[in-house]
Amino acid sequence: MNELAPLFCLTTDNSKYSHHEQVRTLLKNGARFVQLRTKLLSHDELLDQINLAFPYVQEYGANLIINDYIEIAQHHSVSGVHLGNDDCSVVQARKQLGANAIIGSTVHNLEDAIKVKKLGICNYVGLGPFRKSKTKFDLDPILSEEMILEILEVLSGIPVYLIGGIELSDCELVARYDLAGIAVCSALSDANDCASSVNEFINQLSLEKRAVV
Repeated sequence: MNELAPLFCLTTDNSKYSHHEQVRTLLKNGARFVQLRTKLLSHDELLDQINLAFPYVQEYGANLIINDYIEIAQHHSVSGVHLGNDDCSVVQARKQLGANAIIGSTVHNLEDAIKVKKLGICNYVGLGPFRKSKTKFDLDPILSEEMILEILEVLSGIPVYLIGGIELSDCELVARYDLAGIAVCSALSDANDCASSVNEFINQLSLEKRAVV
């Protein structure tokens, strides 16, 4: 398993570009940790997108994660899966995918965090929502700073990525909360160009890291 980069980039169904085109452009602009996230593609359509994206993932030595589909991750060339907070799914994913697979889980509250910590299976956690998202509308309540700090204490030792409406100015949160990184979707692109801001995020995260050191 490659080291997880501090910028976790998510593809979206709300783009004029296909998912494999988004992956290609994200990687070309410097991303090395990408989730192909879709709720609309069929099983076969998702397989097509993974197969089309794989040569770019291989070329750049990146980690490609898919959401939900454990069986696809088991038989195709992805690094792992991102799952909801279903204990059975996480346990099954580790059993099917093996020790080297990257398994991530979503945490929305303290109860989720306690479950994840107790299981001790996940390689990273997506914690949120930090604020309202432009790409997801069925969000849990926005987390307060007090709640974020309480959850982070529970998750100590597990890499945490803050997610939910993250923007470039939020890179400073990595140092403030001692996070593994941030998960970003809509802020990576502008109206005309996919992944136009990836390099800005990478540079800003690098500056924040040097400032801490």
